[in-house]
Amino acid sequence: MKLKSLALLAGLSAAAFSAQASLVSATSDDPGNPNLQSVLDGITTGGPSSVDVYNDYLDDGLDSYWDITATGGSVSTFVIEIAGNSASNTFGIYERNNHSNYVELFSGADSDAANSQVTLSFLLDGTVRVNGVSSGTFSTTNFGYYLGSETNPANEPVFYSDSSLNTDGSDQMVAYQGTNTDDVQIAGFAGGLWTDNEFILAWEDLLYANSDQDFNDLVVMVESVMPVPEPGTLALLGLGLVGLGAARRRSA
Repeated sequence: MKLKSLALLAGLSAAAFSAQASLVSATSDDPGNPNLQSVLDGITTGGPSSVDVYNDYLDDGLDSYWDITATGGSVSTFVIEIAGNSASNTFGIYERNNHSNYVELFSGADSDAANSQVTLSFLLDGTVRVNGVSSGTFSTTNFGYYLGSETNPANEPVFYSDSSLNTDGSDQMVAYQGTNTDDVQIAGFAGGLWTDNEFILAWEDLLYANSDQDFNDLVVMVESVMPVPEPGTLALLGLGLVGLGAARRRSA
């Protein structure tokens, strides 16, 4: 019984960080529509990538909100876009405290190498700057990422990294952390090490239940950022760790 209790509590703790292996689907993999694993393998120098797209993405509670870890700001680099909506998709950030307050980073026309990298930074007064240009004001440096559309009024977000803001709580984005082992090269840029403060964000641009679920519609690398776990995820982890400690004491 003690062993079973310990295993259950360990499972609760692990659940806070583990992902569902079935979230990302392996659909067609041809030159015109490579699946997400092929996308990561393709930017990995010498490939294949050490990241398994079907198992290694962050738990949904860990990729909702983010913060910049570098003084100078965070760089976002466009990797690939494979979607019928590619010409109209947009990508940006929204304020954690007010998801209707958002700043666009990329538009559908920015997928070529010359326009595919932007720097995001925050000033002390809350000003959000994109490539040095003031583009909005946030009340906090915590932000989420969004996938939007130029067909919506004011290019507003369609899907959010915080799944609770999406229709049916749908998870539209998966995030992968660098492992400090792979060298990657994105088209048009010199290669470098995929470090653990860099993340690949991969999106579905149709509601998950109605999509092909391959998460290759918009793929972006963001650097000098770290996820800020939601309170519920931290509480679950804390509960699991406390339970583990108690179970160990009882078994001793």
